[in-house]
Order: sequence, then C-alpha cells, then structure tokens
Amino acid sequence: MKPTTVGVLGLGRMGRHHVRCALEARGVSLTVASDVDPARRTGLPDGVPFTPDVDELLDRCEAVVLAVPTDRHEELGRRILAAGRHLLVEKPLAATVEACGRIDEAARAAGCVAAVGHVERLNGAYTSVSGRIREPRFVEGHRLAAFDPRGTEVDVVLDLMIHDLDLVLDMFGADPIRVEAVGVPVLTDRVDIANARLEFPSGALVNLTASRASREPVRKLRVFQSETYLSLDLHRQVTEIFTRDSRTPLGVSRETVRENDGHNPLVRELEEFVTAVRGESSRLVGTKAATRAVALAERVRESIDERWGAWAETALPGDPPWTDAPS
Repeated sequence: MKPTTVGVLGLGRMGRHHVRCALEARGVSLTVASDVDPARRTGLPDGVPFTPDVDELLDRCEAVVLAVPTDRHEELGRRILAAGRHLLVEKPLAATVEACGRIDEAARAAGCVAAVGHVERLNGAYTSVSGRIREPRFVEGHRLAAFDPRGTEVDVVLDLMIHDLDLVLDMFGADPIRVEAVGVPVLTDRVDIANARLEFPSGALVNLTASRASREPVRKLRVFQSETYLSLDLHRQVTEIFTRDSRTPLGVSRETVRENDGHNPLVRELEEFVTAVRGESSRLVGTKAATRAVALAERVRESIDERWGAWAETALPGDPPWTDAPS
C-alpha cells in the first residue's frame, strides 16, 4: 500500500519527536518539516526537506502533524484543513471549547480527518489493561514534570493534566457531575501545579494532580475497583494488577503486565493517523472526544479561578497573588 505523505509543522520538542517517529512509522512517508524559525532546520535527520513556508509544506504532503503552541492550533489547523489536508493536532485540540468547535467544523467542511494527539490512549500501560478496568470506584493520578518553557502559553491543566482528564473520560464514558480544583502559579504567571477532584454519576471519585514544577518525572494512575487494584506506570509502560485471591497466603495475587515489542506510543499514534486517512477504523482520538477533554479542563480551571478569587480578595494590596497561598 502506498504510504501517506506527511509533513510536520512546528519543530519544538514535540515536533522533533514526531519527525523522528514518522521515520519509523509504517505507512508514513515524511516528506517535509517546517517551522517559522529557519534555525530549527539544524539537527533534522538527513534527507528530511525543510521549509519555513506553510504553503510550501501543504504542497508537499497529504496530511500534517501540527506541533505548534496551543494558542496557534485553531488558526493553523483551520488553514491546513481548508487546503484539503488531513490533520493530527498535538494535544489539546485548542485552548477553548469554542475554538475546538471551529476546527471540527472546518474538518467536516473539508471532508478531512482531524485527530488529536492524546498519546496516552496508546500507551502500553493503558492499552494492555483498559479492558480490565470495570466500574472503578476511585482513581488517583499524578503527572509531574520538571519545568520546561515549552507549553507555558497555557496553564498546567491544558499542558499536562489534559492527558489524565482524557483517560478518565475514556474510562468512565461519562462526564463528572462535580468538579473541585485548586492550583497556584510557581514558576510562571499561570497555574503550574493543580489538583482536581472529580465525582462521576456512579459515585466514583477521581483525584488528579499535575505539576510542571517538580524535580522527578512521574506519570502514574491508580485504579481501584471491586476486588482489583491496577497501578499504571505510564512512564515505564508497565502495569501491576493486584487481585483478591483466597488461594494465596496473603489473599492477594499480583500480576505485572508490560509491552514486550518495543512499543512506542507516538509511532503507534502516527500509524493510527494514516490508517484513519486511508478511511479505515482507527483508535485515534477524534475531535469530539478531544473537545470533551478541553471542556472538562475548562471546568477545572473555573473551579481554580473561583477558589483563587475568593482567596485573593483577602490578600494584602500589592502582594503577588500566590504569596502565602493556602496549601
């Protein structure tokens, strides 16, 4: 089958990962890479053409991976779709629900695929056990990262927590009925660490923490359900499953599940993208699911703003809003 010609627009950290993985992905022919900064052509793999011009990129490919800052997703996403090119957008789909809707409308008008890089859906720690997650009662997630100026055009909720918001929406198949959240700026003027408590219609609770001001990287989810506890290490792509078992001395059996085939979620994501471009069934996250994640992120941020505003009113005049903020 003829490979799909793909271009990568945006050569920051994630864009360069896409370039590298596109060269490994089956069914993908990387024909061009582009960035507004010509200096970013330095370090591209041999044989990958570079252009700073978006129109030239569109002339060279059938599909585009958009890996620019979130605040440019709508503008460039709609331009790509209007040119009749299929689109894979790095998460989140856009900075607001309204912008997400306009990208979705553009994709429908163009008759093109529009998908979103919620890559944790394809993480081996999740794909290997997602079928064993049934009626969870409590979910706890930690997503911690060292500070990186990349992504600071948005707060940590849209930058990092959005991954876990998407996963729990996929787990429960429903939106939460209650959202309570707190967050504070640390190293930027936006919220850099946040905690959200979500209550779902079943009564299940989810507690998520995201930080981009941490020393050690952590990407873990813990899922508790009747007679089973699943601990997903998304960084190592390993899951441990503890199950009630009267045959064992402690009454609990332990199973470790891991991907053994060199599974690379980003490579898999690109392969799923071109599968969708060919008109075949794909596991890639579409615009509707991605918009739900952005809508939930907005609810988290609204809760943070409500709590922040109430606290900020008691701060002394002239104090920075995070001085002596309650823990």
